[in-house]
This record gives sequence, C-alpha cells and structure tokens, in this order.
Amino acid sequence: MNITILGSGTGLPSLDRASPSVMVETNSSKILCDTGPGALRQLLKTGTTLNDIDLIFYSHFHIDHISDMVPFVFACKYSPGEYRAKNISIAGCKGIKDLFHNLAEAYGKWVLPEHFSIEWFESAEDTICFDDFTIKTIPVKHIDNSIAVRMEDSKGRSVVYSGDTDYCSGIVKLAHKADLLVLECSFPESMKRAGHLIPSLAGKIASESQCKKLVLTHFYPPCESADITSFVRKEYSGDIVLAEDLMKINV
Repeated sequence: MNITILGSGTGLPSLDRASPSVMVETNSSKILCDTGPGALRQLLKTGTTLNDIDLIFYSHFHIDHISDMVPFVFACKYSPGEYRAKNISIAGCKGIKDLFHNLAEAYGKWVLPEHFSIEWFESAEDTICFDDFTIKTIPVKHIDNSIAVRMEDSKGRSVVYSGDTDYCSGIVKLAHKADLLVLECSFPESMKRAGHLIPSLAGKIASESQCKKLVLTHFYPPCESADITSFVRKEYSGDIVLAEDLMKINV
C-alpha cells in the first residue's frame, strides 16, 4: 500500500500546508480520505487524475474535510474529452448522501453525475468489502457524526485514518496493530482544545493501539514552532513521522 499526504494542514490558509486529504493506493484501487479545499489540485501534483479514484471516504462534515466533494463530481462530469465513465463509491458518516443532494439542490444539474453513478455507503461502525480492500469504520470523539476508517488490502496490510478526533477508545480499537496510523495532532502540548489531539495524547493512542508507525497531520499554525515529537515520544516508542504535503509513505 502506498500513502500520499495531499494536505497536512487545516481550514486555515497556508502556503505550506493544504487542507486535509490523504490518498491510499492498493494494488488496483485508489482511495481518497477527505477532500478539503484544494485537494483536487494536490491530487494532480501526484500524477493522479480524478478518473483514477475508486472510493472517497469522508470522516465528517466540517468544511476543511469535505469542501471539494462537489467540485470533484463537477470536474468528473465536465472534463472535455475525459469525463468520468466508471462508477465511484463514496463512503462516510451518516447523512453524507443527504448532504450531497442538498448541495445539488443549490447547484442544480451541474453537479449531478451523468456518465457515471455514485454508490453511497453510510455508516457509524461497519465493515464494507470492495474488490481488493476492506474498510472498517468506527465513531470517534469530535462532532456527533465523526468516524475514522481502517483500510486493509488483500495481503492484510492496514492503514488507519483518524479524521479529526480527541482521545477516545474508538480510535485505539480501530488502530490496533495497524501498519500505519495517520492521526491528527492539531495543537501543541500547551494548547489543548476539545475534539482535537495534542502530542502526548496522540502518543498515548499510538502506544495503546500498538500501531507500527505513526504519522501526525492536521497541524494548525502554532504547531510549526512547537516541539511535537518529544511529547509523543514520552508515550510511544515506535516510528514517528510529521506529515508534510505530498509526502509518500509505503506500507
């Protein structure tokens, strides 16, 4: 499995960090986890087209995680000579399908698929099987409908994407012995905010889940000048990576 961090930042504009989005590649499938503003442009920088994507997973409805959903469908429909002809799956928290159709009420027929169909999957805690991978979802502590996802390929390799979360048993359970945990770490140690993680709590989750490798992402600007790694290291002895945009990681 290959993982690309498309956006390691938040909803705040940054010249260095795009809004949250991660691409996971299995042998024959490409998965997007969240599509914050600018995610589609970041995707093109990797040499991947919108037509290459097989599944999009949405962790929750906050703008910095979901705003490129409608532009994705619009672009797939209107790319001259390259419009999307294969179906796509969109999985996410409960209400994701209604959200899209409510947006379509505002934007009209321009965002309704024409040459392809969307297969919707809504869940709080579920397991869904696709051709060469499986996803498992579980509720996490952020807003009412927030979920995280675990992706496992046919060889048993696993990647967990937290979306936004505070410390909770759900993310620990989902990430149990995962090969890679992509975990938010929004603020420095001295700036704890409800619904988000600081380094020591991210380390605690990694330690308790016994994940093999930890990638921290979703950095608000104060993180840029803060010591992140040493506080994580007090809790977790495994491999720690601080995400950067377009960083590639192999599992």
